[in-house]
Amino acid sequence: MSEHAQQHGFTALELMVALAIVAIVLAMAVPSFKNYGWNLRMKTAMDAMHTDLQLARGRAISHNIQTVMCPSTDAHECSRASDWHPGWIVFSDLNGDRRRQTGEPLLKHGNTVEFLAINSSRSRKHIRFYPNGSAPGSNTSIIFCDQRGPLFAGRISISNTGRIRMERGGSMPKSACL
Repeated sequence: MSEHAQQHGFTALELMVALAIVAIVLAMAVPSFKNYGWNLRMKTAMDAMHTDLQLARGRAISHNIQTVMCPSTDAHECSRASDWHPGWIVFSDLNGDRRRQTGEPLLKHGNTVEFLAINSSRSRKHIRFYPNGSAPGSNTSIIFCDQRGPLFAGRISISNTGRIRMERGGSMPKSACL
C-alpha cells in the first residue's frame, strides 16, 4: 500500500451526530404519525357508514320499499342500544315494523369499528328511509369520537328529507364525546 491511500468511513463522532439528528426528526414525526392514524381511522369509519346510509336510501328509492339501517351486535337483527361501534345492518323492511324478520333481505352488515365511540341519540336508534328518499322522524346525527375528544369528533347528519351530510373535526359540543 502506498503512503497516500485514503480510508473511507465514519468517525464515532460523525456517527453519533447523525444518530442524534435521526432521533430528533423521529421525535418530531411520531406525534404526526399518531394523529394521521387516528384521522384515518375516523375517516374510514365515517365513510363506511356514509356509504351504507346512501345504500339504504338508494335501495328505498329504486325498489320502492322502506329500508332500515340500525345498530346490530349480531349482524342479524337490530340492537336496542344507540351504540353503533359494534356494527350495523341495512335491510329491506317489507312489513314496515323497523325490525328484521325472516324473509326480509339483509342488504349490508357494517363491521365492528375499534377504538371509536359511535352513537346516535337514544330516541333515534333506527334510520328508516321511505320510497321517496325521506327519513321520517326528527333530524338525527350519529357522532364519532376517539380518545382525542370533541375537537376531533365527526358527525353524520340525516335530515327528514333524507339528506346525508358528513362533518369532521372541531364542530362538536364538548358533551358529544363524554
